[in-house]
Amino acid sequence: MTTLDLTKLPEYLKHQRWFAGKAWPIKHVTVVDHTTLQGTPCGMSLAVVEVVYGLGQPERYLLPVKPSPDGVRDALEDDDCLRAIFGLIRDGGQLPSASGRVVGEWIGGDEGLAAGPQTPVRRLMVEQSNTSVVLGEQVIIKVIRKLEAGVNPEHEVGRFLATRTTFRATPTLVGALRLEGVAGATLALAHRFVPNATDGWKYTLDRLRQERPLGERFLGEMEDLGSRLGDLHQAFGSAPPDDPAFAPEPLLQEDLQRWSASIVGELGVTLAEAGKLHPDLEGRRDRLIEYARRLALAPPSGQKLRIHGDLHLGQVLRANNQWLIFDFEGEPARSFTARREKYSPLRDVAGMLRSFDYAEATVALEGGTPRGRVGPSREAFLSGYRKATRDAPFLPSDEASFETMLRAFELEKLLYEVRYEMQNRPDWVRIPVEALLRMEEAP
Repeated sequence: MTTLDLTKLPEYLKHQRWFAGKAWPIKHVTVVDHTTLQGTPCGMSLAVVEVVYGLGQPERYLLPVKPSPDGVRDALEDDDCLRAIFGLIRDGGQLPSASGRVVGEWIGGDEGLAAGPQTPVRRLMVEQSNTSVVLGEQVIIKVIRKLEAGVNPEHEVGRFLATRTTFRATPTLVGALRLEGVAGATLALAHRFVPNATDGWKYTLDRLRQERPLGERFLGEMEDLGSRLGDLHQAFGSAPPDDPAFAPEPLLQEDLQRWSASIVGELGVTLAEAGKLHPDLEGRRDRLIEYARRLALAPPSGQKLRIHGDLHLGQVLRANNQWLIFDFEGEPARSFTARREKYSPLRDVAGMLRSFDYAEATVALEGGTPRGRVGPSREAFLSGYRKATRDAPFLPSDEASFETMLRAFELEKLLYEVRYEMQNRPDWVRIPVEALLRMEEAP
């Protein structure tokens, strides 16, 4: 193993953009597992360290490191090290570690490229919490920096879609790197790289800036997007009974009651905080709470599925006139266990509907005038979704329950948006606040 100077690690970590604990005093850092990649042009160690803070819960991080005069340096700055990691994945290799083993997993068949010494490496600089690189313009590898205990949902969902379904409207998972043992975790994921893809959020904003009103082409694209989400839910719904992580389950009255109670609780906390800054929210709680209460009283029908869990326009790509859905990591603020929970697929639908409102409001913040384009976009998206899921057993059996559940999940998403914006972008909090006020006024 590369000798790690533990006394230097706290300072090293605080200078890494992916390190989440910059604001807290570090009590100590310990290595909980490690291995060394040998026999390649890159001499590096993969270490899993645990950071213990003066306050709060400890966190674990993956450190691919090489020796340096200052103690250690990031091995991912070295192209040979990135090729070595991909080689381990591509070859399905295994390395013993101090308390387990590192295992490469390849499910991409013969497609993709070998990890040759000349394979081009291109770094992506857009992410803050992980490190992503493109190899040979064919495979994109995400090296996970902050590790969590349990089954990684992005790895699990990607493998399910790639190996057990025909759903291919996604950058397909082709491999992974896992650490097995007491410090077990998914260390890296490899997906098929989609060239010339445009982020769905950016694509939609550009179209809204240009089109007044929306043209048939854009509305057709929104219908296609709804259809792709329906296809994804059909894929999740196809899981066989012998696959307990994915098999659909009946939606029960207690599920509706539990989700309703959660929304009511979030409503109270959120309005108490937001009402201090936005007085027009005062007195709106009782009317809004009706949406959550109706959810609890809806007759249970349909099924619970694995869902995307954090769907919005930033989680889709536009490439070759097609929509691709990606990033099945789920809401980062939730635990892996919570992200793997089965839910009504209408929760994903609600997330995308909220994203249309955000896109229109964002254009308005830039100085544009809202032009009533959210409604047509919603209708087109829902039309595509309904066509792709006609008679699907996972949806409510009647229209009233469909609308009741969808409204409740939109309210849940709105409350999340208010809390997020108050903490991160106070200038944007009027977007979900205005939507809450419109919802309160709706019949």
